[in-house]
Amino acid sequence: MVDAKLLRNITFFAELDDKELECIAGVMKLKEFKIGDTVFNDNEKGEDMYIIKKGEVKACKTAPDGELFTLTLMKEGDIFGEMSFLDGRPHSATIIAIGDLEVFVVNRDDFEGIVETSPWAVYKFLRNVVFSIHSIVRGMNTRYVEMINYMWGRKR
Repeated sequence: MVDAKLLRNITFFAELDDKELECIAGVMKLKEFKIGDTVFNDNEKGEDMYIIKKGEVKACKTAPDGELFTLTLMKEGDIFGEMSFLDGRPHSATIIAIGDLEVFVVNRDDFEGIVETSPWAVYKFLRNVVFSIHSIVRGMNTRYVEMINYMWGRKR
């Protein structure tokens, strides 16, 4: 269990009231990693979602030659592991701490336990997850169009 006051200054939780924060905090844990630690590997099963309290991580994929290729960097307030949290499928990337890291961890089974008692807290939390995923997709679309324009030297 996490002290709800720790969540108040994180943008991800801005729309939750005190009672909703208490409910969500009740199913969270605080976990620490050192620089260079792997939080999880791609293709590992996972049911946890992580919200960065302090520090940074990089999301990586393994290239055919075995080298890790960095896809993106994430900082305080960002989330990761959300897709496995939602669908129960293995992680699509490896997450590595690039500094000392503190994360709030929400387990799917624990989270599902509050659906009936706090539906608005669950709704607001999941809406923020969707907004975060939406932002990632928009960014990917923009980068894709930029890549196409660069490759073919024209706009579509």
